[in-house]
Amino acid sequence: MTRKRVIGVIPAKGRSQRLPNKNILDIAGKPLIGYTIEAARKARLLDQVIVSTDDDVICDVAVRLGARVVIRPKELARDDSPIDDAYRHTVRYLEDHEGFVPEVVVGMQANMPVRKDGEIDAVVRRLIETPWATAVATAKRISERPEWMKRLKDETTGEITPIADASTNYRVQDLPELYLLDGAIIALRTEVLKSSAGNRRVHAYLGDRVLIHVHAPRYAVEIDDHDDVGLAEYFLSSHS
Repeated sequence: MTRKRVIGVIPAKGRSQRLPNKNILDIAGKPLIGYTIEAARKARLLDQVIVSTDDDVICDVAVRLGARVVIRPKELARDDSPIDDAYRHTVRYLEDHEGFVPEVVVGMQANMPVRKDGEIDAVVRRLIETPWATAVATAKRISERPEWMKRLKDETTGEITPIADASTNYRVQDLPELYLLDGAIIALRTEVLKSSAGNRRVHAYLGDRVLIHVHAPRYAVEIDDHDDVGLAEYFLSSHS
């Protein structure tokens, strides 16, 4: 495998509407972001582990836990700020201030504490070993089907309508498998990240040849509100 310049970026803005200060919330005795930093620092293929944040407290916690910090401008840390803009900002900062040009960017969500040992390296390695791929992303298999889902047609009466063509199949095993990109680990080529700037189509920044790395749902647990905390702590306590 040809060695590449690879950075790990953990986006962690300070503001959170549903769960205030979630990225530094104590989860089983450790700040939430600490689990992602710890997993990233164990990865052998990351040259740097960088936390992108606009928050001074998160900055202090990240540095204490052994990560670098790149301060993100407030305009890139709003509720509607695309996460890929945070990745681009980090890349530009390294290029402009240090002359370091990464070839691969690895994004890891700060609010996803349960990670499989070695999985970050596995995702990076697969991208490096697959020259035609633009990105490799973790994903979980889902059983909820869009063919069965509805949307409100009339909010007043509560009448519904299908969101997709109605399926005649009601058994999951009769339908093609579906996967959801969960954001736990995403490795993408820097050139693709740069060329997709301004394209707001969902996942456009991953390019058009994306591979998935399928893992168990426990590795896709995302903490967005208090109800998620107990589940994450359960998996962390049984994690091996």
